[in-house]
Amino acid sequence: MLLIISTLLVIIYTTICITKVYNHKNHLVNMTGMTVVMVVVMSSSLVVGLITGIAVKGDLTLSTIIAISFSISVGILVGSFINLLTLVEGIAGGIMGGMMGAMLGVMLPLDNFKLMLVFTDVLFILSSLFIILIINSELKKNGESISFYPRSFPWIVTSLISAMIILTFAQLESKPALSKSIVQKEHHHHNE
Repeated sequence: MLLIISTLLVIIYTTICITKVYNHKNHLVNMTGMTVVMVVVMSSSLVVGLITGIAVKGDLTLSTIIAISFSISVGILVGSFINLLTLVEGIAGGIMGGMMGAMLGVMLPLDNFKLMLVFTDVLFILSSLFIILIINSELKKNGESISFYPRSFPWIVTSLISAMIILTFAQLESKPALSKSIVQKEHHHHNE
């Protein structure tokens, strides 16, 4: 269930970031646009690589191909909104993030991947939050009439709620394993 929640989280947040970049592409010029695109693509491809590495355990080739294909698609989509240099930066950052995530996912023990997945999910949520804050900061610099904090506050709350959901599902998935081992020990103790 944690893999499904993480996948949905990546899809939803990546879509939100892509939409935010598209809606404000005229304000994201030079290094700001490159930074935003690189962070969106690299953070999402790292988590997707980790998820695919865990899901197709033992098959580094397939997990790497899936993660890199995802990252190239997102890099092309997001980078094309700004300029060619940003597109290349997005693709390169995505390839690197997808490859590292896939390698990490394949190397993790099958019974002990939850902590790393939660950690990368929280990093991804924070990265998405910073992307929103950077875009809002650029809008304020460019004379948008809406103030920075009211525009950013819902994103901070949403990020905290998302992190709590991930942590809750991780905790719920580890509880059955603990309670099952306790029941087995008690059953063994009663049989003696």
